[in-house]
Amino acid sequence: MKQKIKSSKEDIEDQIDAICIVNWDTEYRVVFAADDGGNHISVMFEGEVPHESKDLLVSPFQGWRLVRIMVPEGYLGVFYPLSNQ
Repeated sequence: MKQKIKSSKEDIEDQIDAICIVNWDTEYRVVFAADDGGNHISVMFEGEVPHESKDLLVSPFQGWRLVRIMVPEGYLGVFYPLSNQ
């Protein structure tokens, strides 16, 4: 099977940030993870996954498998707090 060409994690995160910031006023995080299907990007949204995200955040995304995940309100702040860099 041919190796897929993937964009860098930094480029992917910047692209997803641009899409999410422009289109939705909701808390979200971009998380790189792996499961039995291999490496993937999880885009986690608090409360609900925006309906339009299905059209804007497609999988594969720049060579990466992308998963959109809905998490409860407050979850991201506890388990994925924003860093103060």
